[in-house]
Amino acid sequence: MPWIALAIVYLFWGSTYLGIRVAVATIPPYLMTGARYAIAGILLLAWQWLRAKEKPAMPSRRELGRVVFVALTLIVFGNGLLCVAETHVESGTSALLIASTPIWMLVLAGLRSRKAPSVLAVLGMIVGSVGIAALVGRGAGHIGTLYSVVILVAAFSWAFGSVYARGRDPHPFAPSLEMLAGGLLAIVAGLLTGEASQLHLAAISAESLWGMLWLITGGALVGYSAFAYTIRTLPTTVVATYGYVNPVVAVILGTLVLHEAVTWNLLAGGAAVVVSVALILLGSRRTSEELA
Repeated sequence: MPWIALAIVYLFWGSTYLGIRVAVATIPPYLMTGARYAIAGILLLAWQWLRAKEKPAMPSRRELGRVVFVALTLIVFGNGLLCVAETHVESGTSALLIASTPIWMLVLAGLRSRKAPSVLAVLGMIVGSVGIAALVGRGAGHIGTLYSVVILVAAFSWAFGSVYARGRDPHPFAPSLEMLAGGLLAIVAGLLTGEASQLHLAAISAESLWGMLWLITGGALVGYSAFAYTIRTLPTTVVATYGYVNPVVAVILGTLVLHEAVTWNLLAGGAAVVVSVALILLGSRRTSEELA
């Protein structure tokens, strides 16, 4: 099951860059993020509650604190800042910068465990970074320093929350509670930053609504639940590979949906990403102690 969940993260989250870019075209980013995760959290929580044969106890104060912290780092800062940046940055360029997430995850996990990543894992990170640069090289260059920093902060925040969540015994409903809490906090962030004045219901396009619908279902309900499961069950080095596979999926979808040309960047970058994933997985298997 953890490997099936990781495959879901690979495929489903690879489509979210396109979905976010389309959704924030006519919906303010933080209000879109908040509504997306709040709706997904409510739906998943209701499904878990109805499906559970034995209803779990209410989360303790400590568990609620963990839920809120993970929600802040992953959803409010991690995904929220990415959505803000994608109002000005191409999805391919965003994917390039977000690809730094696995590197941050390895660094933070190594600091936490005081165990350095394997040589193969580090080599995989380097090869993957080169591959991502080649993949989006044809679309890069249209980004300012401000939004570059915003996306890098989002990547670091997501990595920090992911490493924090690993190795902790979560409440059975942790993923749905994290999405609900993150959604509500993102809505508050949107209101505090004045996005309410930017929201015009009549101006929301059908494309943005379809994009948000996919982000709620495929990105949040399925994708986030799968990620929350994998980060607690698989080694950090293995889970980190999603950051390299997602941009590949994003570029392929851009080619199929938006009819973008297939260039040498796509072929060379895609090959490098596949090699990087293989190196990281091999390095993880050879490591006697998980990075966590």
